[in-house]
Amino acid sequence: MEFYRGLSIDFSHLLDESDDYDVIIYAGKEPNVRKFHAHTVILRARSPYFRRALSRDWAKKENGSIVFQKPNIAHEVFDVILKYIYSGTADLLAQEGGIILNLLTASDELVLQELIIYAQDHLIQQKSDWLQENVIQVLHTVGYLEACKDLQNFCLGLICQDPYWLFESNNFRSLDESVLIPLLKRDDLLMEEIEIWDHLIEWGIAQNPTLSENISTWSSDDFEVLKSTLEQCIPLIRYFNIDSSDYWDKVRPFSQILPSDLHEVLLQYYCKRGNINLTDTIILPPRKTGIQSNIIKFKHISLIAKWIDRKEGSETNLEKSKYDFNRVLCGSISGFTAANFHKKCDNQGPTLVVIKVKETGEIIGGYNPISWRGLNNNLDGGWMSAAAPSWTVSNRHRPSTFGSFSRSTYEVGPYQSTLNSFIFSLGDGKDLSKAKISRILQDNMSTAVFSSPRHGPCFGQNDLRMNDNFNEAETCTCQCYDYESEITENHNFSVEEYEVFQVVNKDGQETSNQASTSPMQQMHPPRPELTNYPTAWGEFMHF
Repeated sequence: MEFYRGLSIDFSHLLDESDDYDVIIYAGKEPNVRKFHAHTVILRARSPYFRRALSRDWAKKENGSIVFQKPNIAHEVFDVILKYIYSGTADLLAQEGGIILNLLTASDELVLQELIIYAQDHLIQQKSDWLQENVIQVLHTVGYLEACKDLQNFCLGLICQDPYWLFESNNFRSLDESVLIPLLKRDDLLMEEIEIWDHLIEWGIAQNPTLSENISTWSSDDFEVLKSTLEQCIPLIRYFNIDSSDYWDKVRPFSQILPSDLHEVLLQYYCKRGNINLTDTIILPPRKTGIQSNIIKFKHISLIAKWIDRKEGSETNLEKSKYDFNRVLCGSISGFTAANFHKKCDNQGPTLVVIKVKETGEIIGGYNPISWRGLNNNLDGGWMSAAAPSWTVSNRHRPSTFGSFSRSTYEVGPYQSTLNSFIFSLGDGKDLSKAKISRILQDNMSTAVFSSPRHGPCFGQNDLRMNDNFNEAETCTCQCYDYESEITENHNFSVEEYEVFQVVNKDGQETSNQASTSPMQQMHPPRPELTNYPTAWGEFMHF
């Protein structure tokens, strides 16, 4: 039989009520210093640190009691520690994340391994939101603590999922090497390798204020300074993921900082592609891609996530994306027909459409914050959206503005209304400073999104329209009507590849801009001259 609970309670009383203490501990810095009383025998039994410290002759005494000064441990933290030492319990639920973080460093100093494990597990499981907001502070604090590997890996994983908020922020230059090196070692660091190289060079130069930003003025000594600074980081770059043009433009100018054996391997690789045995080389394997796509990289997704939250032009580098982008369609796999698009993408909620233009290589696309709608001929004499409500017969026959015929469900037309859709261009995808976004104009919100069984994804009346068989010549159009501006000068084009991604809020909530639609919001008819059929409503009619 074990009676640990009773033992814990009794020792707690010993801490709170005893008058025979023989140790005084002052915790915290002025003016926030608190005096604690304790017993030598208990401190020595519970903490290897106190076991050593209390056996030394240098311990100061005050009125017969041994006195310790612990200004590096806040009194709130030491209170938790002392209660743990006496009772074997630690209540962290009411503690703020910062207190628990300081508890980790103090527990490491006092060699309280059990408390370290509990505190870091509590942060990961109960304070994950706080960790995301303070991930750099946490890594700088526990980066040197061997006992906190689980917390370090958790925080590094948070960064790797969306690294641009850190790498493109002003905080990156002041990042400790103890944080940077573990990041570079990660296979799941979701950035282009040449971008990692660029930021690494930027970081190295920032550590040496005497180095000029203009390397054409550098001496051999300057390169040696940078080489020494980056000595532990250079071997961690995945050079096989850098194409030859980027290597020539961005890596080659810094060849003096590369180890000679690495430089030789890289020369062979870029000069003799396919004719080099790489089994025993010092070059690391590729990183994970981060997003399943043949067109875009994670940096593009990071930018688009900001656009979804209407943060273009604002300082958002320190904010991490709250969305997942799950690919539901790839044209080269599923085909380029309207039927396949609607089969895969209808009723999926908010979606992102990404297109690679065959004629120019441009990357364009659009964001639809509401579901694409599968259309079913489920009413006699008309069409109706599968996502739409049922309508009474009295609603089904009204005079048409396009002629004397009757049509059903005028209110549930092919257009859907939202203020939160947008179309965009990423150019060739390499320089995001040239990216363009065009939002739906408020006066035209009723024609923001167009769902038709004979068309793929369409935005506005002709702002971005994909007709059937998108990969055939001039089957897609892009002209400004309902959105703010044109996203490309190519008004007629075909598709080399296209992909559709379901946009999911990581918190399980609706995307912040997801718009609801009502039947009356969907009744705006298209102009007949913009359609590819005899009348604007003809493709939905049964005569």
